[in-house]
Amino acid sequence: MSDRRYQHAATVGAVLLTAAAIAAAANRQFAPACGFAIGVLILTEAALREHRRHRRARAECEWARRRALGEHPAPLDPCCLLARHSHGEAHDRKCTDHSLAQFVAQIEAEYRDRP
Repeated sequence: MSDRRYQHAATVGAVLLTAAAIAAAANRQFAPACGFAIGVLILTEAALREHRRHRRARAECEWARRRALGEHPAPLDPCCLLARHSHGEAHDRKCTDHSLAQFVAQIEAEYRDRP
């Protein structure tokens, strides 16, 4: 199956719940319509999250391909997902701003100083 199956499943679910919400509202069943509408919001957010994840993975693959060819591509923005969530304080192993050697050296230095 496609690596985007969660995105497609969430999108299909949101469309079906939208139809169910419209049908329930047309039949004056407003409580189920509200429940369906909440489900639409949740599934829409899930589809968008999967789309962002897929777009980031494609950008990381393209960056790594260009790096393997000997080019020096600019870091992605944000350089890695951990940096975005830690406000630049930490970086993960897929960071496009730091090489893996720098990352390992940073981790080794942190653990070397511990008793």
